[in-house]
Amino acid sequence: MSGFHVRMLRVSAAFCAAVFSLALSFAAALAHAQLISAEPADGTVLATAPDRLTLTFSEPARPLVARLVHPDGRTEVLKEVGEKGSAIVLTLPPELGNGTYVLSWRVASSDGHPIGGGLVFSVGAPSAVVPPAAEQSDLSVRVGLWLARFLLLLGLVVGVGGTAFNTLIGRSDPAPGARIVKGALFAGLAAAPLLIGFQGLDALGAPFSDAATADVWEAGLWATSYGRSTLLAATAICVAYAAGQARYRSRLGILLSVIALLLVGVAVASAGHASTTSPRYLTVPAVFLHAVTVLLWIGALVPLGAVLIRGGAALPIVLRRFSRAIPAIVAVLALSGLLLAMVQVQSISALWSTDYGRVLLAKLALVAALFLFAALNRFYLTAPAVAGDAGATRRLTRSVGAEIVVATAVIAVLGLWRFTPPPRAIATNPALFEVQELRAQKEGVSAALSIHPPIAGPVRVEIGNLLLDGKPFEPIGISVDLDKPSYGIGPFTREARRASDGIYHADGFVLPLDGFWIVRVTILVSDFRSVTLMDVFDVRKASR
Repeated sequence: MSGFHVRMLRVSAAFCAAVFSLALSFAAALAHAQLISAEPADGTVLATAPDRLTLTFSEPARPLVARLVHPDGRTEVLKEVGEKGSAIVLTLPPELGNGTYVLSWRVASSDGHPIGGGLVFSVGAPSAVVPPAAEQSDLSVRVGLWLARFLLLLGLVVGVGGTAFNTLIGRSDPAPGARIVKGALFAGLAAAPLLIGFQGLDALGAPFSDAATADVWEAGLWATSYGRSTLLAATAICVAYAAGQARYRSRLGILLSVIALLLVGVAVASAGHASTTSPRYLTVPAVFLHAVTVLLWIGALVPLGAVLIRGGAALPIVLRRFSRAIPAIVAVLALSGLLLAMVQVQSISALWSTDYGRVLLAKLALVAALFLFAALNRFYLTAPAVAGDAGATRRLTRSVGAEIVVATAVIAVLGLWRFTPPPRAIATNPALFEVQELRAQKEGVSAALSIHPPIAGPVRVEIGNLLLDGKPFEPIGISVDLDKPSYGIGPFTREARRASDGIYHADGFVLPLDGFWIVRVTILVSDFRSVTLMDVFDVRKASR
């Protein structure tokens, strides 16, 4: 090994150590925040208007936006927002009138994902009609977020990974597949600002029409860890481009391509569910290594295919180098991926019972196909191709082309994880995803209201812990209404029936949309008196 390569390895090792230290220290502060309590509590009826509202989370969270819907339906964005440890303090407008108010909020969890919720409180007495809460779902934003992420990942994998192949394995000028590699770099770099904009829209729960506002771009850049991760990824793309401009066989080109690889590892390890999972001293390096090895394997496919098509004296040399290097790369990729899957999924049943698990199964099926192609190539086609067998070379070329198609599908599937909380996060607060419970009261009557599950589609509303003036009682009858006035949907009405456990069940509801749904529970206390309890359920999107 030459003196330069020794020096390069030492520099790379030092840089890698600094990378791990940075990623570990950054991730040590990250967690998956959950709302613990609110003051005033959800469903509270207050004699006088409060001057502030406090949301307390399990970990520090960054406030993104808070909207207060007044009894007349007018929406106001709360501007005075303070932080006190793990609590967020919202200053309410002065002199709130009587009636029911709906607060919808969004904060950035420390793993970079925005989370949101809503609560209802009333001043004096509840309104006859609860005002509709602001919607938090915009299909165009979600599609744009996925597409921008797909293009950025394509730029990183094909662009940065392809550059690494050309400098470390190919070592020839002109480099095979250089135009495609550079095109991927440009596509990834162009996608980076788009991704930041869509991340801002997603973080604030804003519609696409707000894309040009300063608040959206500020949120996309700084409100979540994804903004910093995107900037690091864009930097890696620029460094990889510089490596290509410095000529792939040059010492500077080799060094720059290694730095670009490490920067991608830092970018991926600095944001997302997996990088914030305990034990972080294992998960952060695993994410880092998984990202780097993905680039070294999948990123090699385009230039490798170009080498096979070009042929010539360089073909057997490149095939031997790649064949020697790939087993170690695939081993690290598989081991790091297995560790992350075990930490995130936690149980076998979660693979088919959660969105995250189903996306993981799709990814695993595609990766298994890649492994089969890789095994076929290495054990059956590479040796004959190196020996000059034209038929084996053609079959190897077609096999690598098939790998490229499957790998593109893997990159597309990876973008779906942005919309799916892992089972590990669900397990930390199962009530958030399996059942949502509220406490409502009016005129001396109170009850616990819950929706099972809080997911668009078939649901059941349960009413329990019924109290009249603080004492348990048996109502004559209960009916439940669910409606979404902001969309003109409903109300859907069902009679609740008493189950053997004393809980009243209202079955047969089918909710067509996610978001906020108004629930009204009319309790017939006596033949001459009925009381209607009102609140809001926050329903999440149904699995696909």
